[in-house]
Amino acid sequence: MKITLDDSEIKQPRIIKPLSNKTERKKISRPKRIKLPKQPLTNKQKITKIIFIIIAIIATVVVSYIGYFIYKAYKTGQVIGFNLRPNDIITQDIPKLKRDSTNKYTTVLIVGIDTRGTGNLLNTDSLILTSYNYDTQDIIMTSIPRDLHVQVNPEVFWFNRINSVYSTSEQKNEGSGLLRLREVVTEITGNEIQYHAMIDYKGFVGLIDTLGGIDINVENSFTDYMYPDGTGYKTVRFVKGPQHMDGSTALEYTRSRHSQQNGEGSDFARAQRQQNVLSAVTEKIASGSLLDPRTIMNLFNVVQDNIQISEFTLDEVEAGVDLLKIFQETGETFSFILDPNAGAGRLLKSRDVVSTGAYAIGPVDGLGEYEDIHEYISSVYNDPQLYEEDPLIKIYNTGLGYTETTQKYHNLIEQYPYLKIGYMGTLYNNKETTISYLNNDSTYSHSLESINQYIQPDSIIKPEYITTNLNAEDITILYGKELAIEENITQTTE
Repeated sequence: MKITLDDSEIKQPRIIKPLSNKTERKKISRPKRIKLPKQPLTNKQKITKIIFIIIAIIATVVVSYIGYFIYKAYKTGQVIGFNLRPNDIITQDIPKLKRDSTNKYTTVLIVGIDTRGTGNLLNTDSLILTSYNYDTQDIIMTSIPRDLHVQVNPEVFWFNRINSVYSTSEQKNEGSGLLRLREVVTEITGNEIQYHAMIDYKGFVGLIDTLGGIDINVENSFTDYMYPDGTGYKTVRFVKGPQHMDGSTALEYTRSRHSQQNGEGSDFARAQRQQNVLSAVTEKIASGSLLDPRTIMNLFNVVQDNIQISEFTLDEVEAGVDLLKIFQETGETFSFILDPNAGAGRLLKSRDVVSTGAYAIGPVDGLGEYEDIHEYISSVYNDPQLYEEDPLIKIYNTGLGYTETTQKYHNLIEQYPYLKIGYMGTLYNNKETTISYLNNDSTYSHSLESINQYIQPDSIIKPEYITTNLNAEDITILYGKELAIEENITQTTE
């Protein structure tokens, strides 16, 4: 998306009369017109002259650098979507980013593509919806699988993979691909999108190299013997643990999808790795890597031909930097993938989606039906840590009664329809009180706290009569007999 500016706006800032006036004053000062015998300079005068020459050289270099920097930034900005307005330079208002209608989120659609987006039958390789929450200072990332079938053309009731939306729209109307992709993602998630950015592989590698590399904690060791290298295939390997990656290594890490180890051969595992890399890039930028002018100039050179960004202003750049600083201090990142396992498996399916029998992903309720996904996304945004932990919850009757416990189970499902909750029947008939507790470790402590706010248990400590982990759940809920509450009513007379 190329943005052109009005010429009058561009030329107005060219007011450099102070320098011009200073030069004129030197010309009309007339000491040279006084014909006096030429006297040799004293040492003090020589030193003073040298100092002034050095200062003049430094000033010239600085002004030239700033001028070139502004020019380079402006020219690059025209390509990637930067809209420089004179008011942005002199405004005293606090810079702000665009927000959604709730005034709570700023959302960016990040798109990865295999080469620069010219519309020549290029499919998008990754889609990550990234939202910043102004109340919590947290970032929520949601990856959308490329095999999700959507209505590509709004005028034709025909569904195809979402990764074809950009190229199809570009062929129909050049420059409309990213806008149509934004519309489709909004239809799926219900999220309003304020900005978008599309980067190709070359830009991805250059960005990370310019930042000096990124630090990634590889969650699983894996080997991919069929990684495409442009002419054939090569083998790439990653070992579990922290690693420092340059751009090329990070690209291999995010693109690999043919490993047979540790579940790393799926598009969903790849989507998780892409989010990990995006988080690492965000952290590197927020840590101050972009404060170095040389880094900024290098980034301009990298992004000029390899990225497309929705229009943004100087104020928005400043606001984004401010948010990154706040996020670095207090924020957290939460990651989600819209795969068939999301939302307790109630949202998407990968079987019987299209009549041809080809692999495809679509809503459980049918193609184009996104109401459940909207509800899931809303639940995620309300309590992202609960849904990122995604605990397995089991309910048992230990004395309350089968019918009563069944009703409790249905109530909990209604409250949390997108969590994995199961009713395991009667365990005991003679136990008392409601008990909700964690098994094994504190990984799901936030989930237990969130669930307990709803069920209000009498205890959160595992009872002595339970000696095993039962069915290997993360959270166990035991419904025993309710304790009788005796109320003594004292009547007083005045």
